[in-house]
Amino acid sequence: MIKVNDINVPQLRFNEFDAEWKQKEVPELIAHHKGAMKIGPFGSQLKKDTFVKKGFKVYGQENIFIDDFNFGDRFITEEHFNRLKTNEIYPDDFVVSTMGTIGRCTVVPVGIERGIMDSHMIRLQLNENVITPDFLAQLFGSFKMLKQVKRLSVGGIMDGLSIGIMKELKFQVPNIPEQQKIAQFLTAVDSKLQQLNQKKELLAQYKKGVMQQLFSQQLRFKQDNGSDYPDWEEKRLGEIADRISTKNTSNEVNFVLTNSATQGVVSQQEYFDKEIANQNNLEGYYIVSKDDFVYNPRISASAPVGPIKRNKLQKGVMSPLYSIFRFKESLLEYFEHYFETTNWHKYLHSVANFGARHDRMNITNSDFFKMPIPMPTYDERKKIANYLSAIDSKIETVTQQIEATQQFKKGLLQQMFV
Repeated sequence: MIKVNDINVPQLRFNEFDAEWKQKEVPELIAHHKGAMKIGPFGSQLKKDTFVKKGFKVYGQENIFIDDFNFGDRFITEEHFNRLKTNEIYPDDFVVSTMGTIGRCTVVPVGIERGIMDSHMIRLQLNENVITPDFLAQLFGSFKMLKQVKRLSVGGIMDGLSIGIMKELKFQVPNIPEQQKIAQFLTAVDSKLQQLNQKKELLAQYKKGVMQQLFSQQLRFKQDNGSDYPDWEEKRLGEIADRISTKNTSNEVNFVLTNSATQGVVSQQEYFDKEIANQNNLEGYYIVSKDDFVYNPRISASAPVGPIKRNKLQKGVMSPLYSIFRFKESLLEYFEHYFETTNWHKYLHSVANFGARHDRMNITNSDFFKMPIPMPTYDERKKIANYLSAIDSKIETVTQQIEATQQFKKGLLQQMFV
């Protein structure tokens, strides 16, 4: 590739091409027959009672957002399909999301189940002598295209995309051979990203399975001489950890923390992108030191009894709604991994009084600190912690590779289109 400075060509370009790009509008790109540009049927035509267990597929935004385009279990009868047949999707159609993450798009793959699109998708059947679907899909991910879509969308905040807006889009395109070369190159980067994401998911699943086996003692380490370790003890949380309830009475600490089920203990300002707590009235908040553990009783899909996470940041303050405790034992990584399992969930369910709020576990401090914690010997705990932390390191390495590849792709999208 070479960098160029001409006005009507991209900054970054394959060196075998030198022709200027030409401005096009969406109507110039579509095949010249009825229905080449189409939006899905209105929601009123696809009510819940319309769907059946087996029949013709109904495709929606969810099919654009994942790798498996055939994903989903919405079907309609042949009779209903025939009434909506003008909305049928075909291989190589270009489909784009109209709501939510507007501008997300894909090319319909070969071998899909026969079906129609719903009202949150726009379909373009392209004239491939003018533009290829794969090139247009990559073009839609470029900063310049997304900026144009946002400007033209309802309210200017990307809260709605229509055929009318699609018709107003203007962009530069090269000849077909250059389109194909660009699409192939960027698709290869996408494939690399997909492989990295799959690798990360497999590592996460492996860790989850190994943790369950280790903490249920289905899988045990041996001592260095090959003999078995002693049987595990079981201790109450209150025996090995102290409850922390020191309040910020002098208002000396103003770094507010929150406990996220997916991200762990994080800055409240960064997590919510704004300050939630009143910075001038944090006297009733608990002071949380680095390496303290925090229980958030709020339940969610990813934390069905609420998450317990370790504060790895710095000293801060947290709402008194949280339970904070500090281990008297070393090897904090062991306890950190244990709380990633579901082994302790059953106990919390047994002592919880859900009360009026179904989204929050209601547990007394007395019951919480009676939680049983499995305690192998120090050496076995160390082997467990080291093994699981090694998997975490691999996951972190893959995560960094994903982020680097995403940045690489972002840079390409900014430089390879006009």
